[in-house]
Amino acid sequence: MMKRYLTTLMLLLSLSVTMISCKKNGIENLSKDALTGTWQEVSTGYNRVLIFEPGNKITILIKMSQFADWSLKLTGKYVADGDNLTAKLTEQTEKQASGSVTTPVNYTWFDKGKFNIKNFVLTVNYKTYPADAPVDTETKFNKIVAID
Repeated sequence: MMKRYLTTLMLLLSLSVTMISCKKNGIENLSKDALTGTWQEVSTGYNRVLIFEPGNKITILIKMSQFADWSLKLTGKYVADGDNLTAKLTEQTEKQASGSVTTPVNYTWFDKGKFNIKNFVLTVNYKTYPADAPVDTETKFNKIVAID
């Protein structure tokens, strides 16, 4: 009788280990278009909005509350591969009270970026380079959902 219980216990333990080791991390379950849409940064001193469009186009809009007449629009392409995210920005339009100026740029955003989406919140972990050393940075964005 004891041998039967022990065999059953070993079988259950083996199945449990197998099931846990096969568990996916959730990132692979994101659809190809999971980023598509508009995302607004969560609580910072300025308003940053990311717009991911079909064809891997990205637009980043930045406004600062203390400068009502100023805004910055950056455009380019993004690459999302698994949980990796990088944006190559090629044009910026700076708007001031005196008018707008559009110039070509060559910026990389989300350097070594990793992202995940959970409960309509996009979290991006990436490197920034203030001063002389890279810094691990995390930024969160809420999905903007249109309500008709």
